[in-house]
Amino acid sequence: MTRRKIVTLTTDFGLSDFYVAAMKAVLLTHSPGATLIDITHNIPRHDILCGSVTLERAIDSFPPGTIHLAVVDPGVGTNRRLLIVRIKKSIVILPDNGLITWAWHRHPPATIRQITWKPPEVSATFHGRDILAPVAAMIAAGRPITSLSRPTFAPKFLDIEPAQTPRGQIIQIDHFGNATTNIPVDVVRSHPQKTIRFGNRKIGPLRRTYADVPPGHPLALINGSGLLEIAVRDGSAAKKLHLRIGDKVELR
Repeated sequence: MTRRKIVTLTTDFGLSDFYVAAMKAVLLTHSPGATLIDITHNIPRHDILCGSVTLERAIDSFPPGTIHLAVVDPGVGTNRRLLIVRIKKSIVILPDNGLITWAWHRHPPATIRQITWKPPEVSATFHGRDILAPVAAMIAAGRPITSLSRPTFAPKFLDIEPAQTPRGQIIQIDHFGNATTNIPVDVVRSHPQKTIRFGNRKIGPLRRTYADVPPGHPLALINGSGLLEIAVRDGSAAKKLHLRIGDKVELR
């Protein structure tokens, strides 16, 4: 029995407009048997870093052969490339604006191709619907990638990668106010006696669970993404500790 192709969607479109439905309409028109999975459409508008971190989680979590369609595209309509990326036995369709950065660093190796397929008419403001969604759907339906694209050079990257030393920064703040850093678990465990700090504030030693400190107290632990996280038990670390994306974190 042939398994239905999974196509995930990650965008900053929100849910109050027709944009997501328009992309799904195209996907189902070209590949009516596809299984469509919403990762999120609540990426902060034009926030490529948040989109990149979120996309990496989807790529890591879904089974091989999944097609990931990601659209956080403030440069829509410009001459930036549109890409097909093969990574972690999956396929990612997205604009070349740094959106692939975090997955590229965490799941090497990866290869890319530039999309060459275009419909007769293309809106300058909605390449997600007019180009990216049709390409994702055609691949899901079995069309060869080589008929839709050509080889190309390395993608554009954001200025962020997994930390190689016990010094890093906050790269995402989630719905709960937990702050994820770019410091991987192996770096943390190679410095077991260190204390986690940001700015002039000391968080203390690494904890295992949120319940390891009293309610309202800050802590640092390894989250489900395998990265160092700063949190507040039963509260928002972002609000209580005034954390922001880009804040420096270190073990010393």
